[in-house]
Amino acid sequence: MYAVLNGLRHLAIMSVVVLSGTLTVSVPLPAAANSLTPQQAVDQGVAAAAEDGVHQHVALVDRSTGALVASSGGDTQVISESIVKLFTVAYYLVKYDGTLPSAMAADLHEMIVHSDDRIESEYWTTAAVPAMAARYGLAHTANGAKTGPHDWGWEYITADDEATFLYKASKDPIVGSFLMDAMANVASVGSDGFDQDFGFNSLSGDHGSKQGWTDRNTSAAINIHSVGWTDKYFGAILETSDSPQYDAMRADSTATADLIDGLRSASDLAAARRASLAQAEALTAAIRTAITGRIAQLHTATIDVLTAAGLLD
Repeated sequence: MYAVLNGLRHLAIMSVVVLSGTLTVSVPLPAAANSLTPQQAVDQGVAAAAEDGVHQHVALVDRSTGALVASSGGDTQVISESIVKLFTVAYYLVKYDGTLPSAMAADLHEMIVHSDDRIESEYWTTAAVPAMAARYGLAHTANGAKTGPHDWGWEYITADDEATFLYKASKDPIVGSFLMDAMANVASVGSDGFDQDFGFNSLSGDHGSKQGWTDRNTSAAINIHSVGWTDKYFGAILETSDSPQYDAMRADSTATADLIDGLRSASDLAAARRASLAQAEALTAAIRTAITGRIAQLHTATIDVLTAAGLLD
């Protein structure tokens, strides 16, 4: 009988300890399109590209807040290639206060849609990049050592700056509407026949892009770039490689864009976290209620046993 009583007493004491202590319950987040954070998605894409010998520099900015939410090598300067055409368009939009002459508007829109080098050469000015870097606060965007009055594409850009530029330009009443419309209609093939169906341009739904690449057979080291947006993020995927491997680089750019496209927004993640915490608190309360009830039962049973044994009056 003593052993039984001692066991009941021990169980009651343990129940009290559980009740008076801190009860922690782990509840997973609701399932998302993928389970990655923005930084995890970027890191995963960069790591996969590295296995192919491709150096990716990637950055993401939240479309709703403008906050830089993920970056890998985002402050590394790389050669711009045709990404510089975005600055050329923005430069002329600012120069004409958002109302371009009709012929110029048609040319600049076409230049973005098909990445037309002839048009860029016609409108190119070395003033464009410094002016737009100053306008949008792009600390690491500048004309390069080989940039000249008749030679463009050598400008220095970074992933962080490009993602930031897209966000700020989209909010610019003089630049945003025209530039975003052109980027939302980028063709799958460039004016020179280059396949532009990669990176942000490979996505469906709400997206836009500008692609850049090193011309074939012009360099041992090449660049393949894609900047653009999903429904939640502005982003830049800038790639460099020590040897020409265009198909692999396009595929790696697309893989990273797919990871980004599957992400939830920062606000959605915060809401999901709040919902999970509320679920955890509700579950904790339910467990505490159950333990309290069990202790009451144990207390009654203990009293009954002790009374039956003549240990209590």
